[in-house]
Amino acid sequence: MTVTRARSAILSSLFVAPILVGACSSGAQSSGIARGPSDSAIEARIAAPPDSVIQTAWETLRADGITPRSYQRAAGDTSNVATMESEWIYVPNVFPSAPLGSLREPEKFIKMLFWAQPFRGGTVLYIEPLYDPTTMPTEPTNWARVRTLPPAHPAWQYVQYTGTQLARRLEP
Repeated sequence: MTVTRARSAILSSLFVAPILVGACSSGAQSSGIARGPSDSAIEARIAAPPDSVIQTAWETLRADGITPRSYQRAAGDTSNVATMESEWIYVPNVFPSAPLGSLREPEKFIKMLFWAQPFRGGTVLYIEPLYDPTTMPTEPTNWARVRTLPPAHPAWQYVQYTGTQLARRLEP
C-alpha cells in the first residue's frame, strides 16, 4: 500500500507510540462510520486493546471540550471492533493558532470518525477527518455532502495534535 503525502506528515508527527501503516476495513453506527475509513484516514498501530484506544480517544476529545456524538461496540461483538464519531468541531475554538482566515465559515468545522480494530499485538486505529465544504454542518449529518478533509486544509494541524495527544496517552 502506498503512503500518501498526508499520511506521511501525520504519521511522522505521531511517532510517539509504535505506529505503522495498515489496511482499511469497516465499522458500524452512523452512515459515516458504516462506510468504513477511506484511503485518507490516518492509520496507527497501537499496543492496546480497541476498547482502551477508543476510550482514550474519547477522553482526549473531552479534554478539548468536544463531546463525542457516539461510541459503539456491538453487544456480543466477537471481533472487538470499537467505533466513535465526534460532534462537529469548530476548529478556531479548539486550535486557535490554525491559519483558517481565508476559509469560508463552513470549512472551519470538522468531524472526526474513529475505528479501532484488533490486530496482532494491539489495535489498528483509523482516524478520518471530514468536513462539509458547501454549507454549515448539521445534525443529523448529511453524509452526501461530507467530504474527506484535504491534506492541505489548515485543520489538519488539529487532527495531528489530537493524534499526538492520543499516542502519548497510550504509551506503555
